[in-house]
Amino acid sequence: MARIWKWSVVIFLIIGLCCHQEEAMMNALMDTPYMVWDLFFNVILSACLWGGFLNVIQKTGFMNYFSFLLKPLFHLIYGSVIKNKVIYTYLSSNILANLFGLGTLATISGVKAFQKLQELNPHSKRPSRPMLTLVIINTAGLSLFPSTLLMIRQQMGSQDIYAFYPYMLLIGISIIIIGLIMQRVIDHE
Repeated sequence: MARIWKWSVVIFLIIGLCCHQEEAMMNALMDTPYMVWDLFFNVILSACLWGGFLNVIQKTGFMNYFSFLLKPLFHLIYGSVIKNKVIYTYLSSNILANLFGLGTLATISGVKAFQKLQELNPHSKRPSRPMLTLVIINTAGLSLFPSTLLMIRQQMGSQDIYAFYPYMLLIGISIIIIGLIMQRVIDHE
């Protein structure tokens, strides 16, 4: 992949020079660090804001209500493993962080849930069904409020920052359903 990247940069530079786009290339080269800094700064601030919001949710006990509401769905998806309170708490906070579009924060609770699921795994050489389910749901990237993506679209000057939203929901839900069906068909656990 690195070779493809290197050669594509060389080819694009040659095409730009052949098409006499030197000024546009230089402007893009000079503007890029500022754009990257602004994007980085806004993503960090957004993660801090929503991370604090997630902390407030956990400290106020709202997580308990959320967990209670999702318990039947979790039992259907994950099975009896959710009877373990620690695993259930990690899975709940992981889902909540994903629904708010906080992939980085969701990763922390997802990794902790994965570690706890590994402790219950009877086969240490391969992942258990709940572990694979966690990976499928996290990989799908389903988010009800994709805060980071909305912020990036707004910063980049999108005319309609919500235009992608119905497609994102449809794709995320489809990936989860198809992934879980394929997992159940392949895995005869």
